[in-house]
Amino acid sequence: MIRSYNHKGFVLEVAVEASFRLVSKAAPQTAQYLAVVTISRSGRPVTSFSPLYVAQRRIGSFDTAEDALLSAQSAGQTFVDEWMQTAH
Repeated sequence: MIRSYNHKGFVLEVAVEASFRLVSKAAPQTAQYLAVVTISRSGRPVTSFSPLYVAQRRIGSFDTAEDALLSAQSAGQTFVDEWMQTAH
């Protein structure tokens, strides 16, 4: 799943990737999700900080694609905001 968001003149492209792993012998395989954010401006990736790999802090992956998508969008926006504030 890939989504694009505009934020303060930047485009945040969020890609969510599923990975399957065996949790235990008794449990079936479950999907976990990772997110990758590519930040670009004028059609070019901003190479100083792109791509960003976003994971849930304690677990390393998300339980749902929606959680990964929303968290990655928020992380990308926060990163751009802080980077622009530091640049000024």
